[in-house]
Amino acid sequence: MSPVRWSERFRGLVDDASAATALRVSRGRAYARSGRVSDLRARPGSLSARVQGSRATPYLVEVGMPVLDDRDWERVVAAVVEQARHSARLLAAQAPEGLEDELATRGVRLFPQPAELSTSCACDDPSTTCKHVVATVEAAAERLDDDPFGLFHLRGRGRERFLADLSAARRAAGPQRAGIAVATLPLGRWTTATAPALDAPIAGDDPLTRRGDPPGWSGGVSAADLFGPLAERGAAWAAARLAESEARGAAQTAEEPA
Repeated sequence: MSPVRWSERFRGLVDDASAATALRVSRGRAYARSGRVSDLRARPGSLSARVQGSRATPYLVEVGMPVLDDRDWERVVAAVVEQARHSARLLAAQAPEGLEDELATRGVRLFPQPAELSTSCACDDPSTTCKHVVATVEAAAERLDDDPFGLFHLRGRGRERFLADLSAARRAAGPQRAGIAVATLPLGRWTTATAPALDAPIAGDDPLTRRGDPPGWSGGVSAADLFGPLAERGAAWAAARLAESEARGAAQTAEEPA
């Protein structure tokens, strides 16, 4: 089964599938699709927009939601750092598949609950999901397909702060030392260099030689920070397999008759 897109998860915050709200939801989404939402702004804990309804003056809409606390953000950062694929997808403007489920096991809800939303609109609809609120949520949801960092921003951490947190967490974790002396491909030359021998001497304390980002690299986090832990674990795994193979070969040699 295909994973649920973040845009679908977000627009579901104002869609309880009941007959009483179905018409409001349908009209609100039509408003968003027809370009009636303007001045959409996202801030930590809130969305605001102007939605053109039946009157001449657009309605000012406010949608509030709780932000994650520092402890929750530590868990989010840890989950992304532990899986290089999550960082790679974020930097490619794609939602990290499986991140929401991983965070749920750590006690963190990446998306707010519908009951946690607070809404405000100047229209005469007393419900918490008037069509103007739905239009605002729909417009924000559409943005998540191109910018998953928008969800982090709403929940309390903007893109630059989040990327800085990731870099800090990787630096604090240090190199992954598996107890095996291995050399790894210098990331700055990864497009042209050949891999060194696994038993090559290591220069310095860091088993990963870092010589800057590849040409054209962008995204707010260095290639070494993004791929370093993955490269180190891969090299350690390869060295361990080589050691096992050599041990088996030595054992077979010892068993052979003289």
